[in-house]
Amino acid sequence: MPNASSIDITKEGRPKFLLVGSTGSGKTSQALTLPGKTFAYLFDPSALNTLAGYDVEYELFVPEVVNLAAHSLTKDKGDQKTIIADAHEVYKKWEEDYEKRAKAGFFEKIDNILFDSFTTFADVVMDRILYLNNRAGRWPQQDDWTAQMSTIRNVVRTLTGQQRMVLICTAHDQIRQDEVTTRILNQIMLTGQLRAKLPLLFSDIWHMSCDSKKDKVQYSAQTRPDFMNPTVRCSFRDLEMFHDVTIGDWKNPQNYGIGKLLKDRGYYTK
Repeated sequence: MPNASSIDITKEGRPKFLLVGSTGSGKTSQALTLPGKTFAYLFDPSALNTLAGYDVEYELFVPEVVNLAAHSLTKDKGDQKTIIADAHEVYKKWEEDYEKRAKAGFFEKIDNILFDSFTTFADVVMDRILYLNNRAGRWPQQDDWTAQMSTIRNVVRTLTGQQRMVLICTAHDQIRQDEVTTRILNQIMLTGQLRAKLPLLFSDIWHMSCDSKKDKVQYSAQTRPDFMNPTVRCSFRDLEMFHDVTIGDWKNPQNYGIGKLLKDRGYYTK
């Protein structure tokens, strides 16, 4: 029978980060701080601006053409489609790419995975679900949302199941009022129960922010929950409430942020 006292956490069960925050809060750039070989699945084309010039292999999955026809939910009427959209094919292409790499043992040679971002990935999944339900270009119905949540949950379970790799996933948030408690909080931009269920699969959920001043820009990660960010959690017991993740030298990003944190604790040692 296994005993947890014998686990070397630097080799088994490596951290799975969910970095949540607004655009420009430094989520994507934390992948640049990770030592070793990093592979990125990108669903947000703006991520390329952050990764450009760095040794990061990636695949970009974004639709080139989406359905532009307006559609009314109340009258179930819509404009005639003038172009053929390819949006519904994006998820299928990603699914095929992931399965091909997994079967070929590609991920056994990777140290880190960046999945950027869940916010845009959710749209990709919904495009596929609407197509399968013969509602492409129309408003999603309840069974579309249910299928989307199930698909995304299975994807995250697969990604977080990769024990030997460090995983960084990103998601955007927005200030919302809870419908039941009327509490004002930062809410992950995900559908329904995913906002509560997905965080359960990650070892670390950090809220990212940027404090811009006239002479200095500082990026920080909130590592402990508070009233505004109740889903935040941290597997590192010695970190402060707010951890500085600013990259001070962009020529050597691995000396900063999450990468330095993991390296100092014995991760990435052969």
